[in-house]
Amino acid sequence: MKHRSSVPVSKGLRFTSRMVRGLQRTFPRLYAKVAKHEGRKWGDSSIPWTPVKKPVTESRVALITTGGIILKTQEPFNLNDPKGDSSYREIPGDASGEDLVVSHLFYDHTEVEVDTEIMFPLQALHTLQAKGEIGEVARRHFSFNGGISDPTLLIERHAPDVAQQLVADQVDLALLTPA
Repeated sequence: MKHRSSVPVSKGLRFTSRMVRGLQRTFPRLYAKVAKHEGRKWGDSSIPWTPVKKPVTESRVALITTGGIILKTQEPFNLNDPKGDSSYREIPGDASGEDLVVSHLFYDHTEVEVDTEIMFPLQALHTLQAKGEIGEVARRHFSFNGGISDPTLLIERHAPDVAQQLVADQVDLALLTPA
């Protein structure tokens, strides 16, 4: 699997990406403090709780990732957008690992480039369905590109769009895989 960008990524953004990943590895406690501070800028940090209404073994399950996983045929995320690309990509439920690539700057995706299941465990969901441990794999799943410094469009447009599609698909559970 390869990494994809819609346009060449500026040297400044590549440098920033390497610095962020280096800070995360070298000074994890400092990185956690900075991340917590930055997270406060997003506003309300409470997580709405929705109780599970039926057994997992009867539930339709979808994946949602911020790992920048896209189909090879899809438009890559705009990695040069200073606010971060808050759009999303739809991944069909029958996609294979060979169909997928990474379009993301702000995490070390070396292992994900070898095996997308690390970030986007779609085949694992199919295995769980075959074993009867989940009811059904959803017909479509969704991928976002993390590293969004201005979440306005994400909150006001893209996340509600995805939520409506999940409801339309009668998805009972969504597994989130953050980058």
